[in-house]
Amino acid sequence: MRVLDNDPLSIHDMEARPVNRKKKLLLFGGVPAAIVLWWLFRPELIFLNETVNEAFPLSSAMASHPPSFAGDFHDGAHKTVGRAEIHEFEGGKRVLRLSGFETSNGPDVRVLLVAAGDVTDSDGVKKAGFVEVAKLKGNVGDQNYDIPAEADFSKHRAVTIWCNRFGVNFGTAPLRPYSMAGASALASGTFHSVAHETTGDATIYRVEGGKRVLRLTNFKTSNGPDVRVFLVAAGDASDADTVKKAGYVEVGKLKGNVGDQNYDIPADVDLAKYRAVTIWCNRFGVNFATAPLARPSTGS
Repeated sequence: MRVLDNDPLSIHDMEARPVNRKKKLLLFGGVPAAIVLWWLFRPELIFLNETVNEAFPLSSAMASHPPSFAGDFHDGAHKTVGRAEIHEFEGGKRVLRLSGFETSNGPDVRVLLVAAGDVTDSDGVKKAGFVEVAKLKGNVGDQNYDIPAEADFSKHRAVTIWCNRFGVNFGTAPLRPYSMAGASALASGTFHSVAHETTGDATIYRVEGGKRVLRLTNFKTSNGPDVRVFLVAAGDASDADTVKKAGYVEVGKLKGNVGDQNYDIPADVDLAKYRAVTIWCNRFGVNFATAPLARPSTGS
């Protein structure tokens, strides 16, 4: 008579079955975990390098327009080099240009404008708050980005390269008002209020190549519809009628009612004649404020 309990083959079979089931459970249970880990870390993105080489987005004449703000990158969590410049143009278009730029590769990297003068770590970015400009086009090379309308350069004063996947500050460029190195001042003055409270300075510079630029610094005025910047053919203008009677040249639409900004001066404007800068509401014919210019150029 055969005794099953003492049959070594039967005992082996009974012990082997649960072991095999455990192996299968471990094998198939590990598949979802592997998928989750791949989705979180995406190795094909972590090691992705992209080089871009974008030309300046506007004409060569505008490309020589000096930036309103500029700064050099310093390292955050990763080595980051290059320069960030803010260019502002007629019609309100604002462009962030990164040049000589290089940072680490990484997943889901963004370009942020941070509401601080500078940030050296990731917590500083989160605490200060920020406006996202766009996804980073490439971790190497020159590139351009349109700046969102909500960005306020009296508040958002640093550019940060940000890894959105892990909440890491790769590097930051603190923005400072652009210094026109090598430029010569032709005339300057300080705004006085007329119809609206206005503060700041107006300076006309001659820059490289003979180009002339009107720069407003520490500038602030009222908001309003269809506001323009005029050069007035008078030494000063304390009301709207003086502007109309004296005559004027329009330099451009006001780019912003707060902050430093630059305007190209037409080549045919005679600065010996046009000796004041007026902020003018074209909709209602109102002189917001005027800056009389001292020491005008008698040349071109």
